[in-house]
Amino acid sequence: MASDRPTLLRQVIIVLATFVVAGVVCGFIWYALWTPAPKGTVFQHKVFFEPDAEFRGTGLYMAVASVAGLLLGFLFGWLFETDEVTTLAAVAGGGVLAGLVMAWVGHLLGPESAAEVARRTADFERIDGDLHAGPVAAFVAFPGAAVLGNAVVLITFTRRRSKTEPDG
Repeated sequence: MASDRPTLLRQVIIVLATFVVAGVVCGFIWYALWTPAPKGTVFQHKVFFEPDAEFRGTGLYMAVASVAGLLLGFLFGWLFETDEVTTLAAVAGGGVLAGLVMAWVGHLLGPESAAEVARRTADFERIDGDLHAGPVAAFVAFPGAAVLGNAVVLITFTRRRSKTEPDG
């Protein structure tokens, strides 16, 4: 069992690093799909957007993160089946990291905070919205889809058989 630890540690590092890189790539994809920024109107130093403009950033985040998480969860469930529990934990942790990194990268690429711009803008002027996703989206979409993809592999495609199972 002690000889398996370096292999498991390497697998966990590979999973976590891949999820972080995927979070960066997905942040760029999210930004590319979101642009051009929606326009909002300032009134009494608050910005007001059309209903679909406010949802667009979060909806695109959920779509990109869910697809990427599902694919990565499926991939790592398929590749690393020596210790399913460790792989599942690494996929869940990697999903959380990727979701946060994706939200951070998208926010950095997007325009300045619309609320900050609205504070120093005159009434009825149009300003760009900022790219953001709610905290629930960041903590649910990527890790949830990744765990789902991993669970699908564990439930349906397990190749390993127990030694106590009869051969007949």
